[in-house]
Amino acid sequence: MNALVSYLKADFIKVKYTTLCIAHLVIPIMMAGIFLAYYAVSPWNAYSKIQAFYQIMGMGYPFLIGVFCAVTAEQERTAGNYQAMLATADRRIPFFSKLLLLILLGVFSVTVASAMFGTGYFWGLKQRAVGYSFYWIVAAVMLGSNLFLYILHLFLALRMNQGITIGIGIAESLLSALCLTGLGERVWVYIPAAWAGRMTGYVLAVCSGTEVPLSGCRKAAMVCVMVTLMSFIMYGIWACRWDGRDVGE
Repeated sequence: MNALVSYLKADFIKVKYTTLCIAHLVIPIMMAGIFLAYYAVSPWNAYSKIQAFYQIMGMGYPFLIGVFCAVTAEQERTAGNYQAMLATADRRIPFFSKLLLLILLGVFSVTVASAMFGTGYFWGLKQRAVGYSFYWIVAAVMLGSNLFLYILHLFLALRMNQGITIGIGIAESLLSALCLTGLGERVWVYIPAAWAGRMTGYVLAVCSGTEVPLSGCRKAAMVCVMVTLMSFIMYGIWACRWDGRDVGE
């Protein structure tokens, strides 16, 4: 554990003043600010405004994860062709340190976006379709739904190349948007990119007192937990075996 903390501190120092950290602060602030400004004059009802905000956040998240994982992998490649990650007795530590860094930055970013939007919407615009606690609950759901994508995209960025992970991120964002329609009604539970957008919708319905069937949400949650746990294990196994050769080179 101490070794992981040390690696995590070192990784944070590497990115502290880079665009990676800046983006995790600027993007959520801009998103929340733009939506609040628009909602101040929009004729939509309060429920639809909240739903649209989190659906768009859910659609954009896979693409951003792809970009951030690509940036992180590229930094390690240019710094020494991943040797800092490979030249350790236990390779899992630096690999999980990179993953944990990205997840923690994601926690910060999503929390800022949700808290800023919720505070402005609930207290500033006086729109109280749901309680204030909803904005914290939905942020946790959003993050939990995307943990698998962090693992997948960091693996792709390290093993393949940056273009592949960004391209897949774009495709996932489009797929997420498609799954919010009737076309994704039965299949979204098996599509990781769709979990965030769909599951936050269920949280909104429950917190607003709307009666909706929760069987699909429960099934998606079970699939999400199982897939995420399996991907963590497989990521650790792969980290021990990878020799640093980049398919994209």
